[in-house]
Amino acid sequence: MKIEDLMDKERRAQYGLLVTLYHAKETLRIKDLMRLSNLSKVTLLKYIDNLNDLCREQGLACQLLLDKDTLSLKETGQFFWEDLVALLLKESVAYQILTYMYCHEHFNITSLSVEMMVSEATLNRQLAHLNQLLSEFDLALSQGRQLGSELQWRYFYFELFRHTLTRQGIDVLINQLDASHLATLIERLVGQSLSAEALEQLLIWLAISQARMSFQKDNKAIFLRDSDFMSSNIFFKRLESMLLHYLRRYALEIDAFEAKSLFVFLHAYPLLPIASMEYSLGFGGPIADHISKALWLLKKAHVIAHQTKEEIIYGLGIFFSKAYFFKGAILSQPSNSQYLYQLVGEDKRAVLKVIIRHLVLQTAVVTSQETDFSQQLSDEILALLIFSIERHHEPLLVGLALGQNKVEAAIAELAIRRQLGHHRDFQLMPYDNQKGYDCLITYQNACLPKQDLPYYRLKQYSSPYELTALEAFLKDLFQQKNAGEEELLLSPTAKSSFAHKTV
Repeated sequence: MKIEDLMDKERRAQYGLLVTLYHAKETLRIKDLMRLSNLSKVTLLKYIDNLNDLCREQGLACQLLLDKDTLSLKETGQFFWEDLVALLLKESVAYQILTYMYCHEHFNITSLSVEMMVSEATLNRQLAHLNQLLSEFDLALSQGRQLGSELQWRYFYFELFRHTLTRQGIDVLINQLDASHLATLIERLVGQSLSAEALEQLLIWLAISQARMSFQKDNKAIFLRDSDFMSSNIFFKRLESMLLHYLRRYALEIDAFEAKSLFVFLHAYPLLPIASMEYSLGFGGPIADHISKALWLLKKAHVIAHQTKEEIIYGLGIFFSKAYFFKGAILSQPSNSQYLYQLVGEDKRAVLKVIIRHLVLQTAVVTSQETDFSQQLSDEILALLIFSIERHHEPLLVGLALGQNKVEAAIAELAIRRQLGHHRDFQLMPYDNQKGYDCLITYQNACLPKQDLPYYRLKQYSSPYELTALEAFLKDLFQQKNAGEEELLLSPTAKSSFAHKTV
């Protein structure tokens, strides 16, 4: 589901304009925007004026600037994207229906149409539209009832509120909870405090759970049957005890579903500290099996770096947990995959695409047609793998011995750096005989330091052939340096996270 799918026609077009401008390198021509939006010039200009008026009235520091036949974006960089989304959704009937269903298990068409001040025909059209959007989540609204698992509904509302609630809206939502008491309980549970952002996400989930605790009592049994493997987990038992302790003060009855749904949520989002992996990943079952297979694949492809072992295991746990327990995604931005691939060398892109395809296939969410959910999962695992490759491979230490002519040496170094771009794999530095290097670069007749190291003698800094050959030389040495990377050895903490000991 794209978040703009919940907006009315004009707001959807305005949102599309903003997203397009955010991803543009410069101003865009009106005629190009007319083509992209499929709007006439009159309609497009009207939408621009209306959006500017709306932002101005609401005090949102975002404006579209029209200069002759071009359009640009001006914003301070100090407002929340969610404020903009909330503003564009404010009058949406579809969004109003969803917020109504958040706290009402049942609905009546006639009563709901009166409350929302729309005709029954309009309401039925919007319900049909919503059912199309909800189908990816395996959810539906039919005959006054919410269809689908309660876990999915909570996941859906968590994703929806993450994208649409303003700062004030979040405060109102979680106001019913004793945040400080919960923070203390969680700290005792995992052995350290959560970040402010992680705690807020947890409070949003708990607020949704508390508001819907009495919903679909009869439909929770299916989820419980499919999650028996959690019951023996120590972390789950401690979590259940914590939840019981908290809800007792509200005289709310806790059942197995509440504890297990919270357990699932904590494994599907990066909220718990990595140091708590020994608690959070130790439930075994299908998730641990998937992680084991993924680690084998990543080691085989030389993608995993030893230094990232815990981060990668933790990230894979989140990836597979989300794919296993949930369905559907709400996207508020276009896919980042194209940009992400640009962050790594061409030689790695093809490998990454194959690996990601395999990992997503493991999740069984791939169908004949790509979904928003599979795209989201692909982007998340791509970011994780790039983190592993780019941040934690050992860079190639390159000593520059470019001669005594400082001007020529500086120009030659500039040419080399321009050829390599901002390549993290190579760390270039002036040669110092007190330091160690993986290789050397010399220039013209400069004396080669007496070291038994691979070297490249650059003859002409203006030669495209030479600069390309130099880059290939460095890439080959970098691959050699990291090909000998030791096998991934799990730390005692990480080892304890796998009950079945297959990794």
